[in-house]
Amino acid sequence: MSTQFSQLSDHIFVHHDAINVGILRDGNRALLIDCGDGSVCSTLDALGITAVDTVLFTHHHRDQASGIGIVASADTRIGVPAQERRWFESVETFWNDPQMRWHLYNYHPHNLMLAESVPVTAAYAEGDAIQWGNAKIRVVDTPGHTDGSVSYTVEVNGRCFAFCGDLIYDAGQIWELYSLQKEDETTDYHGFLGDRGRLTHSLKKLQQRFPEILIPSHGKIMRDPNGAIDALLSRLDVCYDKYVAISALRYYFPKLFTEFEGSAGHMPIREGKEVPEFLRHYGTTWLIISENREAFVMDCGSPGILKQIQRLKTEGEISDVTEFWITHYHDDHVNAIPEFQDSFPCTTRADSVVADIVENPRGFRLPCISPAVARVDHRTQDGDSWTWNEFKMTAYHFPGQTYYHGGLLVEGRGVRLFFAGDSFTMSGIDDYCSGNRNLLGEGVGYDRCLAWMAELSPTHIFNCHVPCAFTFMDEEICQMRTNLAERERLYADLFPWDHPNYGMDEQWVRPYPYEQDVAAGETVTLRVCFTNHSSAARIASCRPILPESWEVDIPERSATIPPKQEGHIVLSIPIPTHINGAQRTVIPLNVTYDGRPLGQFREAIFVFSSNV
Repeated sequence: MSTQFSQLSDHIFVHHDAINVGILRDGNRALLIDCGDGSVCSTLDALGITAVDTVLFTHHHRDQASGIGIVASADTRIGVPAQERRWFESVETFWNDPQMRWHLYNYHPHNLMLAESVPVTAAYAEGDAIQWGNAKIRVVDTPGHTDGSVSYTVEVNGRCFAFCGDLIYDAGQIWELYSLQKEDETTDYHGFLGDRGRLTHSLKKLQQRFPEILIPSHGKIMRDPNGAIDALLSRLDVCYDKYVAISALRYYFPKLFTEFEGSAGHMPIREGKEVPEFLRHYGTTWLIISENREAFVMDCGSPGILKQIQRLKTEGEISDVTEFWITHYHDDHVNAIPEFQDSFPCTTRADSVVADIVENPRGFRLPCISPAVARVDHRTQDGDSWTWNEFKMTAYHFPGQTYYHGGLLVEGRGVRLFFAGDSFTMSGIDDYCSGNRNLLGEGVGYDRCLAWMAELSPTHIFNCHVPCAFTFMDEEICQMRTNLAERERLYADLFPWDHPNYGMDEQWVRPYPYEQDVAAGETVTLRVCFTNHSSAARIASCRPILPESWEVDIPERSATIPPKQEGHIVLSIPIPTHINGAQRTVIPLNVTYDGRPLGQFREAIFVFSSNV
């Protein structure tokens, strides 16, 4: 590959690949700011640099640091942000902690962790200064992209340069949105764009250092830092306002949004409706009682639901449970399904996309995911209908609160009931967790769900967390769809992609299965799935990065992904007969998409039955 770098001064260079790597040169030695995948060595050679004296990291992500074993020697000093030291030198604690795998409600840390620990020489925080050659480097705490991110200002020959990690991509742009998922009042799960406050504070701190040039990890070198930052902060405010305008969270936590009361374009909160007398609501479970006293149950998140159902049987209100429907995969809806299915061996139905997860949760890494495994007897597709006693049931793929979600229309007794899982409240849509894959665009995500509401015209809509029913007027459905179309345009400006879903959908590249059992001597199949959000076909390439001790190198494989569809690359990975490694082994996946190198963008987990 040809060397690609920029020269900013006599002493400062930037290597461009999956990320930008800062290079400070002093004769034949260098100090690096981040190191990327190690391809910076080509630029070091071109500059006549023979020794890497120091590497300073802005944050702990794998795309910043995966090449440290290539660029560093035994004498290289490695400096990291003080708040993130453990994610460099003891990252195995993350990968081996079940709390970092299941029931994921907090996002920091959550993405792009190193596959293996690296040694740390020093940890730096706000106010620390490093003299290196004729450059003075100052450390600035700049959380936002991660909790412990730092930036480095480099003063040399009367000029100031700021290396800011992933705080900003370009004027008015960020690399992606999901790392800003953060919440202080509840959990990160409810904090869509919640870290924009810390991001704003961090960017303004950098402005106060008056850098001449701003160098991000992902993105373009900015020669008007103030203009670039101001444009981003203004754009984030507009994007967040569009989110709040129709957010379901206003119903759950109204105090979080008091500053937006009376804002123009914000949808009023609807009044609730009385629930039909043949329904019961416990926790996140809705239950329908037929005229013959049979019960149709939706979701089972806790053992307490089983006790409620047993009580209904004991008191004669129901005779038995004869059907079960799973709305979506979140743990508060599925944790107790195995016990439920043992107690009530009835027919279980779920949308086919939901069934993929609940039947094999180890295959996915998603918010609120549970290790509980459910049995699905019937996988439904859009429009599949069946009769249950006096009711007609019709199933839909309903990618609302999460992409992995089903909706159920129940018609009978003079009403049309739509069970929307967790997808709506009286104040709007439940898109407060970016990890749920709330896609933007006509006919996808919530736009698809709202189109169904307009077409089906239910008399009652039900949310699993809301004890009453509600509906939306036609003008409210129109307002929400218009808002989503406006967001598609606004967020397209926020990200450096040809469609905003690349910046919003963390799962647009995902391995399947995410986690699987492997044994020495076998060949493992791993499918890497790509969702092409673009309007034209895209070429995707991928190769696994295997432990050096395996002495196995898998060549890169490529595939053409059709527009607006999901495609995949199948990797066959031979497992050595003798393995020297941990029981859980992280397999990073190096990805290139549409000619853009993304580095070790995702990972899969191999679990060995025992150490060899």
